[in-house]
Amino acid sequence: MDAKVDLDLNDAALLVRVVRTCSFSAAARERGVPVSTVSRRIARLESALGVRLLERTTRRLTLTDAGRAYFGHAERAVDDLTQGADHVREFQSEPRGRVRIVAPIALGAAVASAVCTYLAKHPRVSVDLEIDSRRVDLLAGSFDIAIVPGRVDDTADFVARELWRATRKLLYASPRYLEARGVPRRVEDLARHDCIAVHVTEGMATWTLGHGRRSRRVTFEPRFYVSESSAAYRATLAGVGIAMLPEVYCAGDVAAKRLVRVLEGYEAEAGGVSLLYRAHRALTAAVRTCVDHLLGELPSTDPARAGRSAPAIAREERRTSVDRTNGERGRGGERGQSSSVISPRRGAGSILERDQPEEGSEVNPRA
Repeated sequence: MDAKVDLDLNDAALLVRVVRTCSFSAAARERGVPVSTVSRRIARLESALGVRLLERTTRRLTLTDAGRAYFGHAERAVDDLTQGADHVREFQSEPRGRVRIVAPIALGAAVASAVCTYLAKHPRVSVDLEIDSRRVDLLAGSFDIAIVPGRVDDTADFVARELWRATRKLLYASPRYLEARGVPRRVEDLARHDCIAVHVTEGMATWTLGHGRRSRRVTFEPRFYVSESSAAYRATLAGVGIAMLPEVYCAGDVAAKRLVRVLEGYEAEAGGVSLLYRAHRALTAAVRTCVDHLLGELPSTDPARAGRSAPAIAREERRTSVDRTNGERGRGGERGQSSSVISPRRGAGSILERDQPEEGSEVNPRA
């Protein structure tokens, strides 16, 4: 039959209760409605189907042949829906099911390690961990949790939680590169080296190197430009040149002597790491507990805090806050800053402009 039947599934569920209790009155009491309402809704269901389902006398209810056939389907459907609701409630109360996580390549090892300890605690949960070097399309992605570099604020679509505060960016090179090209001792020495940049403007890149409370802005033409930090990290490991990278990328490589920090004492600030999950989605117990676990585990892997006491971290954060405030008060938002322009082209370059502090700043040109 091709004609569309307009059914209310609540009426079908009510028929099941009437038949199981053998009474309109009992079904009405269960639902907290008058018997007349139950009678009217069963009549509406019969009208929609175009057949009589029940024979009703003062003493008993009997299903018609059509009613018996329909009741079998309705009963199975109601039972399936009830079991489905119970199953969903289990997802809300007991961690189970699949959690989809996306993280950048450079943070993949730390996230994978935290996921492994989570899975050991929750045997009924499965995790899809996608390690991706591309920028995550937050709206288009089908993930439950995203780990992203940088500080992210809450939006209408996502809740953002901070995993790591802003951490240091440092200059690194491979031992092979430094053996072939020498170790830079001063900022000016970068002019004789190949540099790797992540952001460029009209072919030029800029590094702002902090040294205590002072900073120097160095502008240069990179030998190698990439659009993503993990690619710069891999190029540095391969010996292409010197790069400014988040410390979190390189701490393990420094310990394993695959990378060497260059220009000790100079550093910049990275944007930290954030965890995102969707704001308008009822979180299953699996997603909720996984978020809580990652928020508990991942901050401890922040290399900028490793081996440092809580008071030391607090002092550093206060100093950073004060420095940032002072910097914003300076002309052009930069206080105590000198500028250099270098041209690292295949190992040969020159300082085009050296140590030109802004008016009123206190810069040691040889810092």
